[in-house]
Amino acid sequence: MLTFAALCRDLFLLAQDPLPEAGAIRGIAWENRVANHLTSRGVPVEAMPGGCKVFGHASLSGLTHQIDGTIACPDALVIGEWKAHRGAIPKNELLRFKAATDDYYTAVAGDIPARPVMRVFGGAGRAGRELRGYAALHGITVIDPEHWPSPLLAADHLRWPHRRQPIPPPGDRRALAWLSRPLQQVLQPLAGGAFFVPPAPTASRVAAALDLQDHWSGRLWDAADADDGWFEGLRARTGTAA
Repeated sequence: MLTFAALCRDLFLLAQDPLPEAGAIRGIAWENRVANHLTSRGVPVEAMPGGCKVFGHASLSGLTHQIDGTIACPDALVIGEWKAHRGAIPKNELLRFKAATDDYYTAVAGDIPARPVMRVFGGAGRAGRELRGYAALHGITVIDPEHWPSPLLAADHLRWPHRRQPIPPPGDRRALAWLSRPLQQVLQPLAGGAFFVPPAPTASRVAAALDLQDHWSGRLWDAADADDGWFEGLRARTGTAA
């Protein structure tokens, strides 16, 4: 079964293949690609195109929200939204996803899952710096074809193309992991059904974390380019090759 970091890796690798150019067809093709891959890997997935419940709970407001899927990883419960825009993903898509997942999560006040609840957004669309910054404020993992996912860069088990290739040191891995925080940290449950919202991270902390992701993602791309066949071999081993 895929760990959370491995799930992010596979979504990133899936996003490397071209998609149809037409809008609606493109989005459906991306959602089907993700669904088919997760099914082939034996990952428990609940598709929720018009969602009424997430992890068995209706939203606190009673509204239904578009949620593309919930995924059970051994180390996390994942709420996913798959986007396949040809260019930059519109900011309103992320704003809506954040609000919808908050609405579902706050309805679980008396039954918070033990496993971390992670939010994953994106896919084949391009994620701009500002969108990634907003996601970082709320611990939402962003997947796009350009940046290696922060949970993967932070993982101890990531194998780089060359054994002597410098890898992120522990301090950098902690900062990279901070970009993807569980909802239990972002909206901390208190007794009586209340939630505590920690102080917002500073702009400098968000910028530093994004800079680290840019840096180590670029280093990994450079290493992959220098090692002919490594990237293709990674895709073959993870079952994401075209």
